[in-house]
Amino acid sequence: MSRNHPSREIGEPKALGRRVARRFITRGKRPEVKALAEQLGVSVVEQEAPPPAQPDLRSEYRSSPPRIILYRDPLDQLDAGVRVGQRFDMLRCKVDDVHIAHELFHHLQSGNRFGPLYPEEEEEAAHAFAQELLGLEFHPTEYPATE
Repeated sequence: MSRNHPSREIGEPKALGRRVARRFITRGKRPEVKALAEQLGVSVVEQEAPPPAQPDLRSEYRSSPPRIILYRDPLDQLDAGVRVGQRFDMLRCKVDDVHIAHELFHHLQSGNRFGPLYPEEEEEAAHAFAQELLGLEFHPTEYPATE
């Protein structure tokens, strides 16, 4: 990664994600993510399965028109895996909400709103955004892989 990359001006991706999430937390009250998506003009839709080329894809953001697509099959598998693994920290939140929050960061970042980010930096910021927005006790990358 180049030291001169513009993202260095905005700080580390995790800090950026947390900072952006705090804009939506008022007096310690965290927003309901589907309501926040609606407020931001982003629809949330569901499809049974992801595209064949990306069978493990759980959700994605598309900008035109702004929408978050939740893929039911892998999300339901993930939810079952969390229950079997008895990760009580993960059971306290909805799998869908974590994915919606993650994708909302991508919506907010669309058009390089926070400056240009490498793809891996944007993912890192989106994870931190979801973790902060929802007050998660775990990092979203700790979810078990779906099979």
